[in-house]
Amino acid sequence: MELTMKKARMLAELTQKDVAEMLGVHVHTYVKWERNPDEISIGTAKQFSRIVNVDFEEIFFDKESN
Repeated sequence: MELTMKKARMLAELTQKDVAEMLGVHVHTYVKWERNPDEISIGTAKQFSRIVNVDFEEIFFDKESN
């Protein structure tokens, strides 16, 4: 199962607004990242991973492709 930002957020029982506030960004910015995670900075992605309590690599790197 591919773990996306959206799935990780939902598993953590957080709303987009919750996460945006925790990251200190506008909710529209967070929604954009959730749709296209390539646009999020590494530092913010790591912060997101801590918020949802999931390993950074599990969300942002596809382990199936080598």
